[in-house]
Amino acid sequence: MKVLICDDDKCIVDEIKNNLNAFSDKHKIVFDIDLFYNGVELLNSNISYDMAFIDIEMPLVNGLTLSAQLKKVNSNIIIFIITSHDAYLDDAMDLDVFRYLSKPIDNNRFFRALNTAINYYHSNTQIITLEYYDEYYSVFTSDIVYITIEERKAVIITRTRQKKYYTNKKLSYWKEKLKDYDYFAQPHYSYLVNLRYVSDFNKTELNINVDLRNETLPISQRNYSNFKKAYFAYIGV
Repeated sequence: MKVLICDDDKCIVDEIKNNLNAFSDKHKIVFDIDLFYNGVELLNSNISYDMAFIDIEMPLVNGLTLSAQLKKVNSNIIIFIITSHDAYLDDAMDLDVFRYLSKPIDNNRFFRALNTAINYYHSNTQIITLEYYDEYYSVFTSDIVYITIEERKAVIITRTRQKKYYTNKKLSYWKEKLKDYDYFAQPHYSYLVNLRYVSDFNKTELNINVDLRNETLPISQRNYSNFKKAYFAYIGV
């Protein structure tokens, strides 16, 4: 797994590297780690990283600009934004970052978030087969934006131009099939949503952001509490 650490604070870089090495020793996962102290060189690089830890405030090139560039190379990169300020949280979430980690780093939270990220990384390669009468399609679970109901059957909306796939199964079937993926939650009886694409929500609705396209979905009063709990567990709060 190729990992980038980019922060102008060498102590932070060393701490993250040591944490990754400790996690690697314990879980037998191999990390190929690149270290940078600014983002200038990386802007002209086509290296594809699976995961990145990026300081949001760096000289010359800030972390948001660098994150956007890394996503152009690999749209599925898992990005951790690291900062001592929360003023950039909305901008970071618009870039579909995976987690937002505050300085000084809370190591317990770091390891919990890393464990979730590794599970997410492996699940990215999981493919499910969709059946609709005599037609069959394969999609990555991570590319499912949400699942809803049309004419008593489940319809799956995917990230690729938000393409729609009809299936022979009911929503309850997909809820059971995807229950082991911690990034799916049910905000409403007629929706199952990928939390990765949720930009914000309140007690009545949530906003989906996919490649700068926005869509609003309902949240029911009955489902709000469980949805909120699932969302905050997903982002590691």
